[in-house]
Amino acid sequence: MTENPSKPTPITRADCARLASLKDARLSGVTYHYFPPADGTYYAGGEKGVDHILAAVDLDLGDRSTTAITWAMAGELEGLGILEGESYSGIASEVLDAADREAWREHIGNRITSVAASWQISGEDCPESLWSIRLNFATGSIVIALGTAYPHLDYEPDELVVVSDKSLAHSYKPIHVSDSSWGAPIEPT
Repeated sequence: MTENPSKPTPITRADCARLASLKDARLSGVTYHYFPPADGTYYAGGEKGVDHILAAVDLDLGDRSTTAITWAMAGELEGLGILEGESYSGIASEVLDAADREAWREHIGNRITSVAASWQISGEDCPESLWSIRLNFATGSIVIALGTAYPHLDYEPDELVVVSDKSLAHSYKPIHVSDSSWGAPIEPT
């Protein structure tokens, strides 16, 4: 992995073309960057259908290189940030190859068929920013969203959850947003 000198900024609706460009990319691998458990044990991942305590998810998109999805803040503007062509390098130094985890196993080697997004307004005078992204594959869908799963699925602006359970993704809707983490499709421009 390379060092990441970039600081991610929250994705806004003006960046929809960047999100849509993920369509047709082949997923070759997934790496989690996580916060080490306080008790010193290894990463367990969370509840069935949800991986949590994550700082970033690196998607190895083969010939398109790596795309890192992480949380990002710029003043009151907060949301998911995307680093294209780079791996995450930040406060969470622990890494885990997540390709064999339940959430990702069936999607490795498959192409992203479409992308969906959910938006939020994180502060006064802030534009809408991305808080959840859904990657659809012929084999199913994965949601990456701001949040935590401890003790239950809830909004947290500086952590990520990966939701592989469709019903959980449909029901995960923080009070300050209008759409669940399942989101709405983004059409390529």
